[in-house]
Amino acid sequence: MRIKGLDAARGVAILFVVFGHVWRGLDGQGLVDPHLFQTIDRAVYLFHMPVFFLISGMLFKAPERLGGGALRNGLSRISINLLWPMCLWAWVEGCVHLVTGAGNKGRISPFEVLTYPFPPKSVFWFLLALFLFQAVAMVLRGRAAAAAIAAACLAAVVVLQPQGLTGQILQHAPFFFVGLLAGTRWLERGLPLVPCLAAFLAAEAAAFMLAVSPFDTVPAYLCGGAACVAFLGLCLNGGALLDKLGARKLGERTMPIYLTHIIFAAGMRVVLTRLGLGNVAVVVLVSTAAGVLLPLVLFDLSRRCGLAGVLGFEPLRKRRGREEPFVQASARPEFADGPSVGSGA
Repeated sequence: MRIKGLDAARGVAILFVVFGHVWRGLDGQGLVDPHLFQTIDRAVYLFHMPVFFLISGMLFKAPERLGGGALRNGLSRISINLLWPMCLWAWVEGCVHLVTGAGNKGRISPFEVLTYPFPPKSVFWFLLALFLFQAVAMVLRGRAAAAAIAAACLAAVVVLQPQGLTGQILQHAPFFFVGLLAGTRWLERGLPLVPCLAAFLAAEAAAFMLAVSPFDTVPAYLCGGAACVAFLGLCLNGGALLDKLGARKLGERTMPIYLTHIIFAAGMRVVLTRLGLGNVAVVVLVSTAAGVLLPLVLFDLSRRCGLAGVLGFEPLRKRRGREEPFVQASARPEFADGPSVGSGA
């Protein structure tokens, strides 16, 4: 049974992803009050990336058998559908930095462009993390293994508090593997609206008072987990309204938004601020809209040209036969931008 509310949840979440990057960009330019920035930044990052990992885990299906080349084929497919887009659009973003001198470090060298995907920078860490989680889930199968991995990663984060790319990956691993354990059946009956709203607000309030961002403590995970589940419940309850607003269709097209929104949203933000537009609300609104709508235009054009799969916007299908792609559209980060939880997000 396909739960349409999950598509709507991804659609809403990808809006927060784009907004979060615009918001952090404005802070980088010193255009936002520091206290206001921290308040909104923590509220958004508490759930918008974790919920993508949670949904990805809930929808992930490993091959029933690993023999006969199934494991090799599975790893090959997720490599193509996750690592190829990561490399391609990292190179594109690197070329933009090379030509324009944009970005936190200014202009970069051609060699830095070549090595830009390694290790992943900007938002592309999400695709590497999702690849690793899915690969591990294929090999270490079963509920006991998923529970052990989730617990081990949580313990590693709380005790060791790793930083950088390793920290980002370990911080979000528990959400994916908890989602793998939970599945989707518990959502089929829906979740009550009022308790979900109360839980979401309570989680956000607790996170604000405890200053729990990023995920480096047990209270942070409790707040993040509660916020994610409550967010899903709110989206399920508002499914009809969100569908009318286009959230479900947006949720089915999160990959092109995730891969390209930084270029469009950051470009619009820089142009508006350099033109002297001082209204932060207008800059946020227009830049976020650009980061969502322009990738959709690019996606539509790529589909018409038959290039959507090559550009990483949708899974590549095998030419022979009618075999469905291993990574279904609903199981990919079809929002899927992962704004980085670190400074690069």
